[in-house]
Amino acid sequence: MSGQIVRMPDIRPTEPGDEVGRLRQDLLFTFHIVDMLGQPSGMGSHLTARLPGADRFFFHVHNFGFGEVTQDLIHEADFELNVLSGDNVDINPTLHIHTRLYLARPDVTCILHTHAKHVTALSATGKTIEVLTQGGARLFDECVFFDEDDGVALGKDPGEAMARRLGNRSCMVLKNHGLLTAASSIPAAVILADTMEREAEIQLMAMAAGSLDPPSRQGSLRSKEYLFNDRMFDRAWTYLMRRLARERPELMTM
Repeated sequence: MSGQIVRMPDIRPTEPGDEVGRLRQDLLFTFHIVDMLGQPSGMGSHLTARLPGADRFFFHVHNFGFGEVTQDLIHEADFELNVLSGDNVDINPTLHIHTRLYLARPDVTCILHTHAKHVTALSATGKTIEVLTQGGARLFDECVFFDEDDGVALGKDPGEAMARRLGNRSCMVLKNHGLLTAASSIPAAVILADTMEREAEIQLMAMAAGSLDPPSRQGSLRSKEYLFNDRMFDRAWTYLMRRLARERPELMTM
């Protein structure tokens, strides 16, 4: 053995300078990573990404689960939900949640929403995520709670309300619904969503066993400083990419 640490798996190369092609490829991997992590997709979840500062974004055709997504199901739309690529492409009408967040947050390049089981269960108690573990410290002072009592988020108003509630943070617990992350990179959006679901599961278990005894604020801040940065998000992402390559190797060359 050479002793070299294996980082990213081998993937189909994109053309040098082809930022759109690389983004589409990364988004394809992301759909399948979220599916691999077990967060429900189906018709109700959505994941989008854009190039930094762009006034358009990439999405997947409505009514396909994340685990079904192929390159031909990824299309581009503007912030009025006009599809800019492909013919007769069905776009999820609730994606104005994303357009309003992108408009409010120039720093955000990826938004993910799922009906994660444990986050949804916790939200049904009227409680938000409380950081209880070192790994969960990524979420310290990042999660806001949104009481989404108006039903399906159609039109622009619900997205604008969510953007106001999220402010400059990255994570949102949607009451009786699920989670949303908005981040400056695809890895950050996914890692935060996975952390939310894991931390919610721990919290529900701890609540069933007794009262909660979270770490100190100082301890959580120290852990967050170590975990909440591009270097650590990228390290976690390479692990997920290696796992994806093992479990769904055909995606690496699509």
